[in-house]
Amino acid sequence: MRRETWLPATPASAAAARAIVRESAAEAGLEGEPTWDLALATTEAVSNALRHGKAWPNDCILLVTQRSAGGLRVEVCDLGTFDRPPKPAAREATSGRGMQIIAALVDRLEVEHGDGRTLVRLEKRSDSASRHTSSRRDRAA
Repeated sequence: MRRETWLPATPASAAAARAIVRESAAEAGLEGEPTWDLALATTEAVSNALRHGKAWPNDCILLVTQRSAGGLRVEVCDLGTFDRPPKPAAREATSGRGMQIIAALVDRLEVEHGDGRTLVRLEKRSDSASRHTSSRRDRAA
């Protein structure tokens, strides 16, 4: 099951992305805390795309959900650039922790950039699938 959705490049799209992820997670057999974690991580990724990225010519960002081994993969793609990993936010900062939050919530995080686009790929496995795999989380940023 692969689902592609063009979300308008507006703040309201974060809520729409959460709803899509919850629905796709249920279809993939994900429930409870893993679904909540993935929905929150997706909100951060969509917010980052809206704030730091650039919409496609249709004034949207692309959200893709796809079943993965034991869970769900989510991709957020925009036409922005991602030149370097973000610096850790200062303690008193009120923003700048999006990628750290995402990394803490998902089992896998990848950021691809090039060809004038940025793709953030998140993956969350069900609790039972996570127990049967290595306890080490695969993350790349």
